[in-house]
Amino acid sequence: MRNALRSGRFLNSQWCQQKPGGPWAACDAYTVTQAEWIEAAFKSLDIQYYVKFALNKSGKLLLVVSCHTSS
Repeated sequence: MRNALRSGRFLNSQWCQQKPGGPWAACDAYTVTQAEWIEAAFKSLDIQYYVKFALNKSGKLLLVVSCHTSS
Protein backbone atom coordinates (compact mmCIF):
# COMPACT_ATOMS: atom_id res chain seq x y z
CA MET A 1 0.00 0.00 0.00
CA ARG A 2 2.86 2.36 0.81
CA ASN A 3 4.40 1.81 -2.63
CA ALA A 4 1.06 2.60 -4.26
CA LEU A 5 0.78 5.89 -2.39
CA ARG A 6 4.45 6.87 -2.77
CA SER A 7 5.33 5.79 -6.28
CA GLY A 8 2.22 4.28 -7.84
CA ARG A 9 0.16 5.75 -10.64
CA PHE A 10 -3.32 6.81 -9.52
CA LEU A 11 -6.03 5.34 -11.77
CA ASN A 12 -9.36 6.36 -10.23
CA SER A 13 -11.61 6.44 -7.18
CA GLN A 14 -14.51 4.02 -6.80
CA TRP A 15 -17.18 3.12 -4.28
CA CYS A 16 -16.65 -0.47 -3.07
CA GLN A 17 -19.13 -2.53 -1.12
CA GLN A 18 -17.39 -4.52 1.61
CA LYS A 19 -19.79 -7.48 1.27
CA PRO A 20 -23.24 -8.01 -0.26
CA GLY A 21 -25.62 -5.81 1.69
CA GLY A 22 -22.72 -4.38 3.70
CA PRO A 23 -21.33 -0.85 4.06
CA TRP A 24 -19.67 1.05 1.24
CA ALA A 25 -16.16 2.54 1.30
CA ALA A 26 -14.45 5.11 -0.90
CA CYS A 27 -11.54 3.25 -2.56
CA ASP A 28 -8.61 4.42 -4.66
CA ALA A 29 -7.07 2.30 -7.42
CA TYR A 30 -3.38 2.46 -8.38
CA THR A 31 -0.90 0.63 -10.55
CA VAL A 32 2.50 -0.05 -9.03
CA THR A 33 5.57 -1.32 -10.88
CA GLN A 34 8.05 -3.39 -8.91
CA ALA A 35 11.25 -5.13 -10.02
CA GLU A 36 11.10 -8.83 -9.13
CA TRP A 37 13.49 -11.71 -9.69
CA ILE A 38 11.91 -14.23 -12.08
CA GLU A 39 13.66 -17.56 -11.61
CA ALA A 40 12.46 -19.07 -14.91
CA ALA A 41 13.84 -16.08 -16.84
CA PHE A 42 16.94 -15.89 -14.61
CA LYS A 43 16.65 -12.11 -14.47
CA SER A 44 14.83 -9.25 -12.82
CA LEU A 45 11.70 -8.01 -14.59
CA ASP A 46 9.37 -5.10 -13.92
CA ILE A 47 6.01 -6.48 -12.76
CA GLN A 48 2.97 -4.20 -12.70
CA TYR A 49 0.37 -4.64 -9.94
CA TYR A 50 -3.17 -3.30 -9.68
CA VAL A 51 -4.07 -2.28 -6.12
CA LYS A 52 -7.43 -1.02 -4.84
CA PHE A 53 -7.91 -0.12 -1.17
CA ALA A 54 -9.67 2.16 1.30
CA LEU A 55 -8.24 4.13 4.22
CA ASN A 56 -10.21 5.33 7.23
CA LYS A 57 -10.26 8.94 8.48
CA SER A 58 -7.07 8.44 10.52
CA GLY A 59 -5.21 7.01 7.51
CA LYS A 60 -5.23 3.38 8.62
CA LEU A 61 -5.97 0.63 6.13
CA LEU A 62 -9.67 -0.17 6.21
CA LEU A 63 -10.13 -2.51 3.27
CA VAL A 64 -8.06 -4.17 0.51
CA VAL A 65 -10.38 -4.81 -2.39
CA SER A 66 -7.90 -6.06 -4.96
CA CYS A 67 -4.17 -6.68 -5.32
CA HIS A 68 -2.99 -8.63 -8.38
CA THR A 69 -0.73 -8.41 -11.39
CA SER A 70 -2.22 -6.28 -14.12
CA SER A 71 -1.81 -8.87 -16.88
